[in-house]
Amino acid sequence: MTTNAPNEPILKSVDKLFNWVVSNQYLGWDIYDGLNSPLLRDIKNHYLRVIVLQANKYCPINMRPFLKIEKGLDLKGMTLFAQAYASLYSTTGDERYLHEMQNAVEYIKGKSLKEKYGYDCWASHYYPYTGIDRSTLSLETPDIIGTGQAIIALIESYKITKNAIEREIAASAVEYLAEELFIDDTKMPFFKYTGSNENPAHITLNASAQAMEAISAFQDLEYHSNLQSICEKASRTLLQTQRDDGTWAYSIYHDGSTKRIQLDFHQGYIIDGLLAYLPYSNDPESILNCIIRASDYYQRVLFRDDGRSYYRYPLPYPIDIHNQAQGIITFSKLSRLDRRYIDVANKIALWTVKNMQDSSGHFYYQKWPLITNKIPHMRWGQAWMMLALATFWKNVNGESL
Repeated sequence: MTTNAPNEPILKSVDKLFNWVVSNQYLGWDIYDGLNSPLLRDIKNHYLRVIVLQANKYCPINMRPFLKIEKGLDLKGMTLFAQAYASLYSTTGDERYLHEMQNAVEYIKGKSLKEKYGYDCWASHYYPYTGIDRSTLSLETPDIIGTGQAIIALIESYKITKNAIEREIAASAVEYLAEELFIDDTKMPFFKYTGSNENPAHITLNASAQAMEAISAFQDLEYHSNLQSICEKASRTLLQTQRDDGTWAYSIYHDGSTKRIQLDFHQGYIIDGLLAYLPYSNDPESILNCIIRASDYYQRVLFRDDGRSYYRYPLPYPIDIHNQAQGIITFSKLSRLDRRYIDVANKIALWTVKNMQDSSGHFYYQKWPLITNKIPHMRWGQAWMMLALATFWKNVNGESL
């Protein structure tokens, strides 16, 4: 592997981050772990539970030690670390990454909910969550994000290890997405966020994109026409719901009307899903045009010239580490279509490393004009940045193994 000067800070950043997360044994806090406090978890009132979660999320002072919130291992975080290590091992040949990838994959396999649901599937997190709209996530309810990311992690590991069990588990999980989470709606086919609702009142668009990305990763190994058909239907919904400026609402009602707009890293999720599905589409020209429009807005509007992201456009602050990470990931992947995007990813990465990485190795949560929230969230910050920097490195240097 050759290294050129502009990329050296990235690999040095990865090494510092790697040493930090390994020394902490992947245990960390999460922005949504407020209800894990033994002092607060028994609150019954829905609105008080939401207030607890949001106050804990945004407080720049880490109250978790005082609230007796213990650090935990996050399933989705481990799937992101596994993917990152697969990329880093493929490009560097460093055995440390192979070892940590295999450990992460073993953890993922052990957290499967197959005994309960009949398919391999996963709940994303180690904490309960409730939203203002009464949406919930629990430790025993599989969701499309955790399951999708686990599929990708298992497939990336299989490409290296050729462990047939990992391929079999990924196949089972893909079947779960297709059989349990896909809704073949006559107007707008989509993937549900969780399996808890028979037919939810609204559609979360980025969930469909993430399912498409996971299924497309599996299609790279083992093509199935029925999976292509499902993704084609879901992609039609994304094409249909793209707004005139190239963006998507976060969620919509079944009649197509907007439920919630949130212009942030979720735009990158959708671009990534469409990019992954592009080689399998029956209408690649429409998918490509959709990607181009979305990517133009994502770069031009949601990121500033120096590499800083908007929080939720048009809100300029705080600069959030997850927004930074997703920008690096998406623009690195877009460089396969247009190499100029690698410069965009590089700019975001260098700004983030310079301004949001602690000397100890971890990345800060959020940055305001006068203060910085330095709480080292393991999944939200460290796992996403590990994947971001690994994705950038892979797209700059290519696979050497």
